[in-house]
Amino acid sequence: MPQFDFSSVEFLSLTPEERIAGCRAMAAEAESLAAGGIAEMRDAYLELAAKWTALADEMQQVLVPK
Repeated sequence: MPQFDFSSVEFLSLTPEERIAGCRAMAAEAESLAAGGIAEMRDAYLELAAKWTALADEMQQVLVPK
């Protein structure tokens, strides 16, 4: 079985732009799962995608100077 590894320490060591890109990539993956996955899980995957996108948007506002 594959092991999924998420390290908060590693995530926080990334630049803000890298963190934002990572969140957007996770949102895209969740959207892909919603489109091609189990129908009963579609709403849950779409909710995850929305939360990853919201996190990326908030990081963009807070962490990236204008």
